[in-house]
Amino acid sequence: MVYVLAGGFFHLLDVYELFSSYRIHPSQDELKRNHVTKWQCLQGVVRYHVMQIFIGLLLSYGDGPPMVGDEACKIHQAATVIRSVPNLVPVMLTAIGINAEQLSQSTRASSATLAHIIGGNYQPAANSFRKISRNNSFTNFELTLAEISVTVLTPILQYLIALIVVDTWIYFTHRLCHVNRTLYRHVHAQHHRIYVSYAYGAVYAHWLESLFLDILSFVLAGKIARLSPRQSMLFGSAATVKTIGDHCGYVFPWDPLGWFNRNGAEFHDLHHQSWGLKYNFSTYTVFWDNLLGTTWADKEGAEKRYQRVRDLTRRKGTLKAEEPVLDRKLEMEVAGGRKVE
Repeated sequence: MVYVLAGGFFHLLDVYELFSSYRIHPSQDELKRNHVTKWQCLQGVVRYHVMQIFIGLLLSYGDGPPMVGDEACKIHQAATVIRSVPNLVPVMLTAIGINAEQLSQSTRASSATLAHIIGGNYQPAANSFRKISRNNSFTNFELTLAEISVTVLTPILQYLIALIVVDTWIYFTHRLCHVNRTLYRHVHAQHHRIYVSYAYGAVYAHWLESLFLDILSFVLAGKIARLSPRQSMLFGSAATVKTIGDHCGYVFPWDPLGWFNRNGAEFHDLHHQSWGLKYNFSTYTVFWDNLLGTTWADKEGAEKRYQRVRDLTRRKGTLKAEEPVLDRKLEMEVAGGRKVE
């Protein structure tokens, strides 16, 4: 549903030629340069989602409904851990060479509470406890901190771990598809039949690539980050919107992702050009590209190559027959004159 809504939104922009000034390529270049029809692309996209749904149902088979009171149980466990933290203070101080007992005695006059914490014998006031079961009670502070940890901090950490897993897996498998000629020729080249990308073609690819590069990355991320089914849906939906945005063909100045992440439509569109195939492999961040030197940094050189392709397209009407030859020429130019961060 998210794919249909997001892809449909950009498709309407294309059909009615809205915000044309923000397009990376002229709209007519889609028919002149792409090596796959939109109908063929749509068939590939439907196949991808059928695979995704089938694998999701297969992996969730046998899972029962969520446990009743599961969140309350996690809050109780977190509060228990928080309760034990003050007991670790003297151990940590001793580990770094500080005499906890002596420090506790020296601070007793100024702050009795701090002295008890340093000494590892802090006990909250009796009237600060809140009873949550027959045998357990915690202070309001402990419970509040536990609730924040379970409902806010832990999910943020889970999503961050999932992002790291997906971003890392896709970068290296994607790069492998370009380094290994057999993989590129027989698998990944299908995705690169689209030179002028459009939103609903974002996941158009060979079925092996869909399975091992894309779907498997999210399966691994969900297992490693221990995402719940609801969290997996939210994470997958956000990733879907990001992927569609990368292939939409528009660069908007008000794009919120562009404020803190340079990995967007412009970044990925360059990778879809023949002269950018060996660069900009990342899908969600620019971390691995920047670290391993595969970020295209020569903006002036990129614009010259874009302009050359536009001029040739206007002059010859179509580049479909000549695109492979043009690809090799541009790759030779790139190999001899590009700059990379």
